[in-house]
Amino acid sequence: MSLSKNLDRLVARGKYIGGNAPHIRWGQMLRTIASISEEQLRLEGLKQLIPLESLGRIRGGVVTRANAYFLVRELPFDQMPTRLRVTRADLKRVSVVVDGLDYISKIERQFLKPAIKGPESLESAFSIKRNDVRLFDVNESKAILGQQHANGALAYLRRGETVPFKTSDDDLKGGIPSQRSQVKNRKPFWYSLQGEQSHGTRIIFPEHIGARYVFTLVTKDDESVVIDKLYLFEPLNEDDASIIHLALNSIFTWYQTELRGRSQLGEGVLELKIPDYGGLLLVNPVKTSRKQKRSLLNLFAHVPNPGARPSLEELGSADRHNFDLAYLDTCGFQQPEHMLLRLERELRALAGERNERRLSVADAKVSRRKMTNVAASIDAYATRLATSLEPHPDPRSFVPDGAATETVTILAPVDGALDIGVELFNQGEVLAGDICIARAGSILAAQFVRGALLIQPDLGRVEVPLRPALETCVTRWLQESRSWQKTFKTAAEHSMLGIEDQRTRASIEQRVLKLLHAI
Repeated sequence: MSLSKNLDRLVARGKYIGGNAPHIRWGQMLRTIASISEEQLRLEGLKQLIPLESLGRIRGGVVTRANAYFLVRELPFDQMPTRLRVTRADLKRVSVVVDGLDYISKIERQFLKPAIKGPESLESAFSIKRNDVRLFDVNESKAILGQQHANGALAYLRRGETVPFKTSDDDLKGGIPSQRSQVKNRKPFWYSLQGEQSHGTRIIFPEHIGARYVFTLVTKDDESVVIDKLYLFEPLNEDDASIIHLALNSIFTWYQTELRGRSQLGEGVLELKIPDYGGLLLVNPVKTSRKQKRSLLNLFAHVPNPGARPSLEELGSADRHNFDLAYLDTCGFQQPEHMLLRLERELRALAGERNERRLSVADAKVSRRKMTNVAASIDAYATRLATSLEPHPDPRSFVPDGAATETVTILAPVDGALDIGVELFNQGEVLAGDICIARAGSILAAQFVRGALLIQPDLGRVEVPLRPALETCVTRWLQESRSWQKTFKTAAEHSMLGIEDQRTRASIEQRVLKLLHAI
C-alpha cells in the first residue's frame, strides 16, 4: 500500500477515538485491588453503579485571570471612609469594596456576588464558610450602565482599563487587566467572565484534596459564585441531588478518589481533574427505591458534621460505620461488611502512601528552597504599617457646605507622579509625569485638584470651590497633611526598628505612602 493511501486512512473519520478523558489511568490500574475491582465491574454491568458524569454536569469555577481586580473585599459600615459619604440607607443599593491594590471603591450591589473560593471555604458536607470576598461581575455594556446610572461600576471598569495590577512575581499576572492576553479577547466585553452558573442545587468539591474528602451541598437559593480551584456538579434531576450528595460522601467514593487522583504535588496533596471526578461510580438513583433513599438519608443525617474534620478520623464512629454499611448494601455488594473492612484498610494505605511520599522528599525540597523574596517582605511590612494609619487627608472633606464651586475636567488618565505647575507657562496646571492632565487656573486650585486625584485617580472631573472658600480649604488641608506626615514618620520609625538597610526602609515608606494615597 502506498504512502498516500496510508495517509488517507489516518485522516478518515471514525478511525480513532478523540477526547482526553481516559476511563482508567495507569496509576489507578496499578493501585487497584482485584477483589474490589471485580465487584465494582459486576455492579457497573448491572447498572447498579453509574458514573457521576452521567447524572449531571461537572465544570470548573469562574476563572477571572485577574483576581486582584475581579475579586474584591466588602468593607463593613464602621470601616467605610467618611469621605465616601455612605449612609446605612445607601447600603441597600451600593457597597464599599477594596481591591487587590488596597484601593477603595463604591460599586452598586447588583454587580457584586458572594464568592466561594478555595477548599477552606467548604466547612463541611452541608455548610459554606461565609466571607467578605465578592466577585465583580458585569454583563451589560457601558452604554447600558450609563443609562442605569451605575456610576460606581463604570468608574471601576475605567480603573481596570487604566491601572496596572501587579500583585505577583509571575510575569503573566501583571499589567492593566483589560489588556492582558487572556482577558482582552473575551466576548462580548473584556470584563465578561466565562462560565455563568445557575442558581439550582449544586455540589461543590475541591481540585486539591488533603486530609478531607469533602463534597458540599449548596441549595438553589444560594447565589454564591464558585471560583477556580473548586468544581461544581449540577444534577440533571433536582430530586436526585440528595442521594448523589450522600453517595459522594461515602467511603466507597473516598476510595475511588484516592485511586483516580494524582499525588504528584510533593505536599501529600491529591489532585483531581474533571474527568477524574466524572468517572466516580455512584449508586444508581433510578434503581434505588424510595424506602432505601429515606433510610440512607436518615443514616447520613446522623453522621456528626461530615467533612468538617479529617476524613480518616470519621471512620471510627458508629454512625459513619452504619451509614457506609447501608450504602454498600444498597449498591448491591454481596458481602457489605467484608467490603467495608477492605475499603477502610485500602483507603488508609493509599492515604498513608502519599503522606509518606511527602516526608521522603522533604530534605530534597529544603535543599532547593529559594532565597527569601525581598519584594514580598517589603510588601508585608508596608501592609502592616498601612493598616495602623488613617489614609492621607482629602481636600474635598474641608469644603464648607453650600460653597460655590467650578468644574475642572481631567483631560487624561493619571499615569505618573502628580505635581502642579508653578512656572510662567504651566502655572495652575496639574501634571502627571510630564503630561498636563488638568488646567485649574491657579496654583491653589491646582493643589486642590492634585489632592483629590491622590485619593481617587480615576476621577473624570473635580469640583473646586471658589475663593475665598478655596484658600481656607487648601490651608486647612495643608495643615492636616503636615500633621499626618508627622504621625506617619513616628509610626514608620516604630514599625521598622529592626531594619537597618536604608534602601529597604525607603522602599517600605514609599510603598506605604502609595497605599495611603499620599504620593
